Amino acid sequence: MNSYLYLVLAAPFVAAIFACFTSGRDGDASLRLGILLSLVTAGLALPLITCMGPIEVSRPWFTLWNTDATVQLSLASDGLSAWLIQLVAWLTPVAIIASRDQVGDRMRELVVALLVMQGMMFGALLARDLVVFYLAFEGMLIPVVVLMAVFGGADRRGAALQFFLYTMLGSVFMLVSIWFIANRVHTTGLAEVVAQLGGPDFADRERLLMFLAFALAFAVKVPLFPLHGWQPLTYAECPTGALVLLSGAMAKLGTYGLLRFVLPMFPDLCAHYATWFIVLGLIGAVGGALMALAQTDVKRLLAYSSLSHLGLVVVGIFTFSPLALQGAAVQMVAHGFSVAALFILAGYVEQRAERRGVEELGGLVNVVPRLAVLFVIAALASAALPGTANFAGELLLLLGVFDPSRWWIAALAGVSTILGAVYLLRLIQRWFYGEPRSDVPAMEDLRGYELAAVVPLLLLSVGFGFYPAPISSQAGSVAVTLGAPARDARIAAAAASAATEAIAVASPTGP
Repeated sequence: MNSYLYLVLAAPFVAAIFACFTSGRDGDASLRLGILLSLVTAGLALPLITCMGPIEVSRPWFTLWNTDATVQLSLASDGLSAWLIQLVAWLTPVAIIASRDQVGDRMRELVVALLVMQGMMFGALLARDLVVFYLAFEGMLIPVVVLMAVFGGADRRGAALQFFLYTMLGSVFMLVSIWFIANRVHTTGLAEVVAQLGGPDFADRERLLMFLAFALAFAVKVPLFPLHGWQPLTYAECPTGALVLLSGAMAKLGTYGLLRFVLPMFPDLCAHYATWFIVLGLIGAVGGALMALAQTDVKRLLAYSSLSHLGLVVVGIFTFSPLALQGAAVQMVAHGFSVAALFILAGYVEQRAERRGVEELGGLVNVVPRLAVLFVIAALASAALPGTANFAGELLLLLGVFDPSRWWIAALAGVSTILGAVYLLRLIQRWFYGEPRSDVPAMEDLRGYELAAVVPLLLLSVGFGFYPAPISSQAGSVAVTLGAPARDARIAAAAASAATEAIAVASPTGP
């Protein structure tokens, strides 16, 4: 079973190569083949969530330049990796279907890029070697940038350049840190690095700089305030297919990286600087919701909505509470379903109405009733309506972050969820129940293949809303385990501080 991980990793790249040899002139044939290939890769990944425990495989790959460290093609899957891989796998055929009317006869190129993107994300989620992870983590940017530059909106090249520069500059310090670690301890395996980072090989200042480098790379990907400057323009100009994977899955690689790498590698520093991350997450959660309320472009509104929801996930991670960590894991998957559905449906509205302004449409419930019903369900799921997976995730998060001594965390987190409902209900009211606009072109309701892109996502959201146990027990338990060292470090620091204060109080004072 262990070698099966290599098959899961290789499948998207093999599928992409196979897709390259199809006719580039027949868009429908490329579409059908792309759906088939993506379903095959998803089917190969499905058994990962049935494994009762983690599975690992490793073999030597190459020696890192100018070091004695041998990079291992080390892969592993546990509950957290497996469920995020399912998210990527399920979103890929959806992204292909949603792109049918947007790319025309260039469907082959889009299919190849999306499959490569899927493979890179699989690699990042399976990698247990720092170099392998970095190659996959940065490699997945290439197909996104290409798709954005070729199929994006009017300012697509500016958006692609901004996205590329933000993410590359954010990760370059992580690359330097990986090379430094390899040169110092002669390994890049995650387990070995975690074991040695707390030892005498590294000075405190060196560990602090590496901690900041890794945290910066993942914070840009989330994005975490104030590193979100790339997000509104990128989401506004990105084509639907790439945006489904970017917003629904790739952004989760940021929060995943914090859980998988930053917390185990630097538990004491995470505990020491946790309040900073909580504050930045809360600013993103509340500020993102307020910015969403102010938007007139629906794609920008959804971009700030994503900033708000993932800011709350970061808050949950850095409270180190078992409940909050479980909620963060569930919310990472649940948000992928709802935000992907919203962007697909917003794209369908834009294709038909030739506009996407919040105030530019009205009365659509009578014009496109199927689209209206699905959009309302997706929006309510994003707003964490009971009975959806988002509700399960946010409920666990809010319960987990509540602490009487730091009540303001739960209070502001609650405010962000209320604001989330406000801007989404406002959008529903404007678009579907507002005054009809006479200047809007005649609109056709959703066709069969368009329903096929959205309905499965909403069924998954509702299904896991009523029964979130598979995600919370598998992915959530791994998140709790990854957060345990930081939680223990915080408890130890608090105990040491209390002991110091007690000694100071008990010590006699001079005359």
